[in-house]
Amino acid sequence: MSQLKRIVVGHDFREGGEIALKSAALLAKRCGAALRLVHVVEPHHLYQRISHPLTSPYSTEEIAQKSGARLQVLAASPALTRLHVEYEVRRGKPFVELILARRAWQADLIVVGGTSLKQEHLLGSTSERVLRKAMVPVLVAKKALSATPRTFLVPTDFSECAKKAAEEALMLAEGFSGRVVFFHAIDLYPSYAVSYADDFGVSVPLPPPAPEELETEWEGFFFDLPLHKVEWEKYSEEGDPATVILRQAAAQQADLIVMGTHGRSGLEYMLLGSVTEKVVRSAAYPVLTIRPESFKFEMP
Repeated sequence: MSQLKRIVVGHDFREGGEIALKSAALLAKRCGAALRLVHVVEPHHLYQRISHPLTSPYSTEEIAQKSGARLQVLAASPALTRLHVEYEVRRGKPFVELILARRAWQADLIVVGGTSLKQEHLLGSTSERVLRKAMVPVLVAKKALSATPRTFLVPTDFSECAKKAAEEALMLAEGFSGRVVFFHAIDLYPSYAVSYADDFGVSVPLPPPAPEELETEWEGFFFDLPLHKVEWEKYSEEGDPATVILRQAAAQQADLIVMGTHGRSGLEYMLLGSVTEKVVRSAAYPVLTIRPESFKFEMP
């Protein structure tokens, strides 16, 4: 199992960038990881300068130089004392350049600030695009990660990807002496989309899984997870997955939601990928997304 050694932080010099940096610094101090601050300057095309007269009068090169100076000040700030911090300014599409910076530096984690709740209806934000494309875990922080995170919420559809997310949550909870809350959303809506509905001309609802069936799923999911190392609980609730996950996060006062980016498909299970994006878009909490094939955390 690899240890968290390098973290790329997307910083846009706005509130989201500050929140991302605070969260990344906390993990870096806890794990002894290095930080690389990345600011991306997106060049304005001629038609944009003409149609938007308030566009910056500075050239892309001048903006890049000024951005580099600001990153240098951030890297030398007291909050990052005793951390190894590098920085760079890149030009291009923010989500593309963040992923390329991660690849070039061989970073283990990308941390980005989330779109504000007022902008959550805007799809295709930088954070969402990074989440979809990056091959390493991505921490999307609309709120700074607590200095002493105690509660880690792990939504699960019992898939292998969700199990990977559970492994990382358990590792983090152990490192921070916290607890893990496992949560399964029973989404009954797909039960109406049965394959033979067209033959009958109607959608035939299927009953929810019996308690013993659900317990069998839980047992299979927990098999060989190191549950003995932390306090943990499990809950199940019927409803729209994203909605009930967010409700459970509020009820548990979660410090971090840890989710897989791909899940099990089929009549009984939510498609975890789309649910993860909905949670990231609407959550007021930091969300750590884990891909099945990605890096695994190891807390010292």
